[in-house]
Amino acid sequence: MKVLIALVLTSLLAVTAMAHEGHDHGNNPPQSPRAGDKTALICNTDKSICTQLQFLVDINSSAEGAFFATIKTPDNKAINNLKVDLWMSMGNHGGHGSAPVEIAETGHNQVKVSNAWFVMPGTWSVRLEFDLEGIHQHFEVPVYVAE
Repeated sequence: MKVLIALVLTSLLAVTAMAHEGHDHGNNPPQSPRAGDKTALICNTDKSICTQLQFLVDINSSAEGAFFATIKTPDNKAINNLKVDLWMSMGNHGGHGSAPVEIAETGHNQVKVSNAWFVMPGTWSVRLEFDLEGIHQHFEVPVYVAE
């Protein structure tokens, strides 16, 4: 009886861990972004400010990542003091960040982010913080890394 209970608990923990890591129990497990892929548009509550990433290389946990980050603002107003970092929430254990990324302006409200290391599989957040007309803005774009 104890063996059966232990087996059931082990199975439940394995299923819970897979669900937590973003595994799809169907035939289409999540994939890492590939060069050219874009994320969904992430917007504030009134949809007046949005951001989107476009990947320049295939993303994985063993190579340097690079992407464009574009921020759309009302009337195409300029942003200031942009900061970008990578963050992985680890539940009750806090989180895990990545080394500082390199940011190069490539256009109006667009930057190229390199030296972006997603050092382990799972769901990461690309966090963008900036000021727009003196108001601090914070966005988090989810990026799933499969391998």
